[in-house]
Amino acid sequence: MIKLAISLLLSIGFINSGFTNKINVFNSSAYSKDQEVTVQGNSSTEGVSKDVFQKKALSDAFRNAVEKGLGVWVSSQTDVKNFQVQKDQILTKSDGYVIDHEIISESEDAGIYTVTIKAKVAVDKIGADLKQLVSRVKTQMNNPTIAFVLTTWTKKGINSKVSLSENTDTSIDTKVSDGVKAVRSINTDEGTLLQAVSTDPNMSVNNSVKVKREVSFSKIDESLWQKTPDMTIIDSFQQEFIEKGFDSKATDKAREIAGSQSLIQTSININDRSAIRNLAQKEGANYVARGELQILSVTYNESTSSYSATSKVGIEIIDVNSGDIVATYSNTSNASSSDEENAKAQSIKKVAVLASKTLASQTIDKWQDRANNGLKYTLEIRNVVSPRSQKIPLIKALKNFSQVTSQVEPKQGILLIDVVYKGTKDELENAILEQLSAVKGFSESEFDGPNDDNGKIVFKFIKK
Repeated sequence: MIKLAISLLLSIGFINSGFTNKINVFNSSAYSKDQEVTVQGNSSTEGVSKDVFQKKALSDAFRNAVEKGLGVWVSSQTDVKNFQVQKDQILTKSDGYVIDHEIISESEDAGIYTVTIKAKVAVDKIGADLKQLVSRVKTQMNNPTIAFVLTTWTKKGINSKVSLSENTDTSIDTKVSDGVKAVRSINTDEGTLLQAVSTDPNMSVNNSVKVKREVSFSKIDESLWQKTPDMTIIDSFQQEFIEKGFDSKATDKAREIAGSQSLIQTSININDRSAIRNLAQKEGANYVARGELQILSVTYNESTSSYSATSKVGIEIIDVNSGDIVATYSNTSNASSSDEENAKAQSIKKVAVLASKTLASQTIDKWQDRANNGLKYTLEIRNVVSPRSQKIPLIKALKNFSQVTSQVEPKQGILLIDVVYKGTKDELENAILEQLSAVKGFSESEFDGPNDDNGKIVFKFIKK
């Protein structure tokens, strides 16, 4: 029977496309079948309904199932080597690759719900999508570069010996232990998502008291927060971004900032975006990650003889050239252990890994989009006195090699122009000079530049 089936397959191959092509089809079909895998998914039950944590656990199980299917497909390939860049993009669409599933068992222990499922995964679809992503990145990514300014902080006054009963509500958003104040994320006047790290210092907080929702943010207040020398967040981000094809810049500086006992010991103000961008720009970075990881609370539960630590992260990825925020992430993570330091370390690691994976994927998406459509640059032209002889020739030259998206005159003599250009900042500057070199009024003695002013490319007409 088997011999007959093989003979039939080979005969079809000879008729349709020849022996060589048929063998290729036969080999590839060995990995195009759906794969059945058995996996588990987990979710915390704390502070959420049964329906919510069951859905989260099932989603986690789907992700694990797709990751197994992904491994099966990749192990069969010889032409897909570096797939780490696209792995998370596949995993974030796990629902689309799980054809069918069956729940085998469910359990709940120590605040963790676990579901075990048998899932059927569409490995062929995963393979096709992954190959497309790999091909797209190979032609468009061109190794983006990134620098990190990331710090870790511990809330002063944390009382790790608070006794909790089984019915105590320990949600950070509504109730806190003695000495711990509320921490929330807000938008600053700059429109940038930052991590709020201070509250009204006169606010009275004790067990089971509702916390004020209003939070004012200016900068890290070291009277309320103790800078914690910890490399976890730096290690997590560097590992994740390097795996995804980024070149890491200013690594020594990043570790110096993360490992310092106080901001006073660093040579940069982490709340000064301009200073951070300048640092990253000098290192040749396309992006810089800025933000904080905060240990909000550590509590001791007598009924379980364990410590519970809660950490929160708030991080933004800044485009060094334009100053745009291309990705943000804010989340809270809990971890429990019989050892206090281990509980803190686990909560830090968990939220750091989640942040790095999410932000790396978001930044890659933005990089790919800009590789397709070009990067945005802002030009500032100073001492403009004649629209006819200065503004019109300049705009005409820019349109020869870039897309002019806006032009405004914020005040007399100043012209701001936004352009989209497929190339580096240096290449754009050279293109401008080359196009204008023979135009009257734009000689070296009449048109000075380019210079940099907080990311803007600045030219100015020399007054005579």
